[in-house]
Amino acid sequence: MRLVAIRLAGLTGRHRFILLSLTAHAALIAVLYYFGAYRIDLARQQQMVRAGAELSKLSGMDKRVRDMQQIKDLLQQSGGEHAWSDTAADQLHFSATSLPRPAAELLAEARQLSTSIAEVETRLRAEELARIEGISLTQALEQLDTPLPAPPQATPADAGTPEQLTAEIARLEQRARTSLAQRQQQLQQRISGVPVRPPESTSGNSGGWHDNAQRIGANGEPANAGRARPGAGRDDDEMAKRIARFINRDLALPKDVSRSYERDGERIFNPGVGRIPPLDAAKVIRGVGRMLGRDGEFANRVYVNSWYLIGPFEGKHGSRLFSNYRYPPEDGVVLDAAYRGKDNRVVQWRYFNADSYPLVPPDFAEDAVYYGYTELMLDREQTLTVWIGADDDAQIWLNDERIWAGGNINKTSFWRDLYDTQNTYAHDFNMSEAKRRVHFKKGRNKLFFKLANGPSRTFFSLVLTK
Repeated sequence: MRLVAIRLAGLTGRHRFILLSLTAHAALIAVLYYFGAYRIDLARQQQMVRAGAELSKLSGMDKRVRDMQQIKDLLQQSGGEHAWSDTAADQLHFSATSLPRPAAELLAEARQLSTSIAEVETRLRAEELARIEGISLTQALEQLDTPLPAPPQATPADAGTPEQLTAEIARLEQRARTSLAQRQQQLQQRISGVPVRPPESTSGNSGGWHDNAQRIGANGEPANAGRARPGAGRDDDEMAKRIARFINRDLALPKDVSRSYERDGERIFNPGVGRIPPLDAAKVIRGVGRMLGRDGEFANRVYVNSWYLIGPFEGKHGSRLFSNYRYPPEDGVVLDAAYRGKDNRVVQWRYFNADSYPLVPPDFAEDAVYYGYTELMLDREQTLTVWIGADDDAQIWLNDERIWAGGNINKTSFWRDLYDTQNTYAHDFNMSEAKRRVHFKKGRNKLFFKLANGPSRTFFSLVLTK
C-alpha cells in the first residue's frame, strides 16, 4: 500500500499541471453550459412575452369588432328591424380558449360593420324625419341629402403596419359608439318630448311643438297619423336603457358613506364602508364548483373555486392600489399568452382548483395585481345573489359587464371581524364585504376579476346564492 501511495504521489507531482488544467477546463465547461442554458431560457422567455403581447393585441382588436357587431344589433333593434331575442348582442362570445383571428380578417370585418352601421344610422334618421314630418322614407332621405352608403370597396385589409391596422379598428369602433350614443339621445328625446316646430308653422308659439303634439305633414294631413306602434313609448324606453347599459357597462357602482381613517400618517381609505352581510348559517347547504342546476350543484350557497389565474403583476403602493395599473388581460383573456409580471418574472395563465376557502392566489406578493377567469354553467336563465369579498380590492365582470368595483372604501371593521375575532366566516363561505343581485344567462356565463393587493395577506371570494 505504501508503495502504491508513493507512486501516486510521484505521478501527481509529475502531472500536477495536467490535473490543474483538467480542473480548469471542467469548471469552464460548467460555466459555459450554465450561461448557455440561461441564455437559451432567457431567449425563450422573451419569445413567449413577445408572442403574448401580439396575442393580447389581437384579442383587443377582436373585442372591438365584437362590440361593433353589438352596436349594429342594438341600432337595428331600436328601429324594429330585429326582435330583441334574436340579437347577437344577447349571445355570449367565448374566445379565451382559442387564438384570436388575424388582424387583416378583423379589419375587413370592422370595415364591413362600419358600412352597415352607417347604413342603419342613415335609415334611422330618415325614419325619424318621416315620422315627424309625415312624409315617405324616400322623401325623408332626399331631405337629408344623405344617400345610403355604398358597399365596401375591395381594398386590401392587410395593407399597413400592425399599429395602423389597430388604429383603424379603434377609429371605426369609436365612430360606431358615437352613432349609438346619438341614437340613445334620440330615443330619450322621443320619450321626454322635445320642442319641435315644423317649417310650415308661423304660430310664434315660443314653447314650440312637443314630440307628442299633433303636427301637420307635407301633405296637409296630421303627421304621425297611424304611424305610432302600440307600446312604442315603452319599447323606446327599454331600448334606451339597453343602449345605456352597453355604453356605461364599466361605470363604478355607488357605495355607502362612512368615515375614513389614517394609518401610519397616510390616509388609505376614502369614505365608504365594507361590511360582512348577515347570514343564517343554520340554513346553509354549502357546495363548490361552477355548475348550477341539473347535473350541477344543489347547494344553496355555492363557492366558485375553479379559476384560471395569472399574476402577480406590479401593483401600486398605499392608497394608490385602488386605481391600479391596467394590464393586457383586461383587454382580452388569451389563455396561451405569457407576460412580464412583477420583478420581471414571466407569468402565464394557470388553472387553479382551490381545495380550501377562500381563494388565495399562488405566488403571493405585496403591491401586486392578479386576474382570474372562469365560466359558469346554468341550466336556465335566472337572477342570483353574488357575495363578494376581497383583501384588498377587487373588480368583477360578468359577461363583459362590470358588476362590482370595490374601490377605496373603509374596510377597517371588515378586516377586524375577519382576522381579529372568533368567527365561522370561512366555515360558512361568508368572508364577504357586499352582495349584488345579478342576472345570469342560460348556459355558459363568463366571470372575470381583477384583484389588487397592498400590504400583507390577500384573498378573493365569490359565492352564489338564490
